[in-house]
Amino acid sequence: MTVNQKTNVVLQGYNRNSAPLLEQNFIKYLQDELQRIEQSLRALNTAGIEVLDEPPLTPIRGMVKYNISPWDALGNGSYGLVVYNGTAWVAV
Repeated sequence: MTVNQKTNVVLQGYNRNSAPLLEQNFIKYLQDELQRIEQSLRALNTAGIEVLDEPPLTPIRGMVKYNISPWDALGNGSYGLVVYNGTAWVAV
């Protein structure tokens, strides 16, 4: 079963575009602000609960996901909320 954006929560990242030609100090300010926003969104994207049918490539401790088939996070055929404890996925 593939994850469908219309029926499941799917997080999407943000990537900065290049700035238009403006005064150099203003460009620096905008780039710095956009970089901070991008870092915040990336952290939210990692931490956010989303429906996944395969495990994240690089899970981190505290990550919470909602697993569905074919991903068997607990190894018992169940689906639902799981949290990564640093070494394995466990039921919430």
